[in-house]
Amino acid sequence: MFLPEQFRSITFRVAMIYTVFFVGSVVAILGTTYLAASSEMASILRSSISDDLESLRNAYRTGGEAMLRQHMDDLAESASEDRFFLMRDSETNSSVIGNVPGSLWSPGWQDWVVSGPVLKQSTDLRLAASRNADGEVLFLGRGERIGRYDVLIGRNAHVLDETQEIILKAMLWGGLVTTLLALLGGFLVSVGPTRRVDKIAATTRQIVEGRLDLRLPVSGRGDELDRLALDINAMLSRIEALLSSLKQVSADIAHDLRTPLARLRQKLETARRQRREPDVYEEVIDDAVVEVDMAIETFNALLRIAQIEAGTRKAKFRRLDLADVARKVCDVYGEVAADANHSLTWHDLSPMPIEGDEELLTQALANLLENAINHVPPPGAIAVAGRSGDGVAMLDIADDGPGVPEAERTRIFQRLYRLDRSRSTPGSGLGLSLVAAIVELHGGRVEALDNEPGLRVRLTLPQARRG
Repeated sequence: MFLPEQFRSITFRVAMIYTVFFVGSVVAILGTTYLAASSEMASILRSSISDDLESLRNAYRTGGEAMLRQHMDDLAESASEDRFFLMRDSETNSSVIGNVPGSLWSPGWQDWVVSGPVLKQSTDLRLAASRNADGEVLFLGRGERIGRYDVLIGRNAHVLDETQEIILKAMLWGGLVTTLLALLGGFLVSVGPTRRVDKIAATTRQIVEGRLDLRLPVSGRGDELDRLALDINAMLSRIEALLSSLKQVSADIAHDLRTPLARLRQKLETARRQRREPDVYEEVIDDAVVEVDMAIETFNALLRIAQIEAGTRKAKFRRLDLADVARKVCDVYGEVAADANHSLTWHDLSPMPIEGDEELLTQALANLLENAINHVPPPGAIAVAGRSGDGVAMLDIADDGPGVPEAERTRIFQRLYRLDRSRSTPGSGLGLSLVAAIVELHGGRVEALDNEPGLRVRLTLPQARRG
């Protein structure tokens, strides 16, 4: 059977489940009220009848039949229209005092519906019946023999029946109104989420068709749909960045590796066509090996970056001091810098506790120092400094070289990107890309800043939590 979309939503189904529980609660409460009210009213009527009988017994015990007759007269005179009395001689079955026919008497409790011919025998019964919608009297009474008299005390229990009907109708209408309100409320509650889901679905279909720049709508309410949309948007941003990086890598590989591979093929082709001395062939082979090694190194670097960006290296994360890692790397590259006629300083490194992979961080710092040593004209000054605070650890690698133009500072961390002046130096243009991937894996960021003069590369990583 076809149902509107709102009625098939999860929100509406949840509302219906709560409706079932709520209606059940209403029925249970009213049912308990029905039983309690019926029992209480019946108990009051029975207690009143028992009290009257007890007063008659006491009168008989005190003054015999005369006192019994007198007390019965007093009860009959003060009786209301819904109170019934009968006192008859058990030997002659003739009524002595009473407002109901003697045929109603029987020993013990009795609960009768009085109608028809019996009503015609009593004016009070007819009057009581005339006030009831069904024209009947629900007679609740108790008959008892006191001395030689049959005594009957009764009440009109129609008020009890009316109360029960009122409660039953309240149960019916309460359940019906509750169900209708729940259906309406469930529909209204499901309209908003259904519209939001429709918008999300429409956006998702566009994304599937290739619009990776789109993002799922966020209402700003901070509910579960917003949290889900934010997580999916973060995933989409990541996918878009990876695809963009993949396209850039493909273009860079085609651009940067085509020339050395073409040069390698040309050298080999030339060596094959011309007869040369063995030592010349060896020189060509050595050059070819160098070219091939550079290509292999480039592809290995790309593979390492891909593995790091995929997050597969987080298994080795542990608590460590970034300052200690920096000191170890600087100890190794201090002599390398000195051989290149540079000075490398790394004094006053305060503790910087972080969570990370020591091997990857060592590689990142090594790449930054090698980059400075290779691209700063000698003699140059390279300094490593760090500090921690506000929940982050910052490490700066600064030099006094020519620096990087402001327009290109964000591009130097792209794969295979090299400044024009750097294309004559060894390298594949992947060193800083590897640094950026490692820092991103650690949840930090890397920036290229102006050192006035020179370049300052700043690594900002989150501090380890105290534990």
